[in-house]
Amino acid sequence: MVRTIKLVIYYFLYQLLFTTLITLPSIWMELMNNEGDVNAFTGTESNNNIVGITMVLSGIAMIWHLIHFKYVKFNLKSFGEVSGKTIGLSIPLIVAGMIFINLCSEFIGLPDMMQDTFRAMSRNVFGIISIAIMAPLVEELLFRGAIQGHLLRKGMKPLNAILIASAVFGIVHMNPIQIPFAFAIGMIFGWLYYRTGSVVPGMIGHFINNSIATIQMALLSKEELNTKTIEWLGEGPTYALFAISLAVTIGMFLYLKKRLPAAPSYQEKEIIEVTNE
Repeated sequence: MVRTIKLVIYYFLYQLLFTTLITLPSIWMELMNNEGDVNAFTGTESNNNIVGITMVLSGIAMIWHLIHFKYVKFNLKSFGEVSGKTIGLSIPLIVAGMIFINLCSEFIGLPDMMQDTFRAMSRNVFGIISIAIMAPLVEELLFRGAIQGHLLRKGMKPLNAILIASAVFGIVHMNPIQIPFAFAIGMIFGWLYYRTGSVVPGMIGHFINNSIATIQMALLSKEELNTKTIEWLGEGPTYALFAISLAVTIGMFLYLKKRLPAAPSYQEKEIIEVTNE
């Protein structure tokens, strides 16, 4: 757990670092140009771009940290570790799981404290890159590769390792509506990582989820985003979708559990030693 806490601290420190290096000077320049009017900077396009740039740069820094200090071993060849067939079979599980979990989130009705920020980010290039591309790369390398992988190699039971990594994944989002969703989808990504030994299926699933969310936020109004599925489709179709997505999720899980090769052996001595930081 010490490594888990340390890596999460690094995750936030890189965000703080680039926020300080980029955002604060930009705010100062904007204030100078607007004769000290604080309200002039809030919500501007430049502000939204800066948030996106900050997240992209902090994401790159975190990826470098994980690879440089050998928390994970990842390069372009890693995308060939899992067969196309396995990835293809994983997608129905991930998509059905996303739909089911999202409907559950709507039924719970937790507040979305980051909606305005994400809507603004979805309307500029750097924001789109940070949400749809950088987040899947960074978060799968961190939570599945570096954290869950380490727990598995240390001999922790797979279910416990998946639960811990998914719980941390949910908590770091710090947004009420995202926490249970991230935890639940993290369980799916975590199981795929455990069975394949690769972060690639989770990255692809994460990319699908974040890309769909980004497109919705970019195209829909705030009122439309806050409209629940049951209001769009009606009770009957919504409950049918709920049942179908649950059935597909369970069915694909059982199918993959039977068809995928046996999980790699994690309970061996770690090959990758973390260098001094």
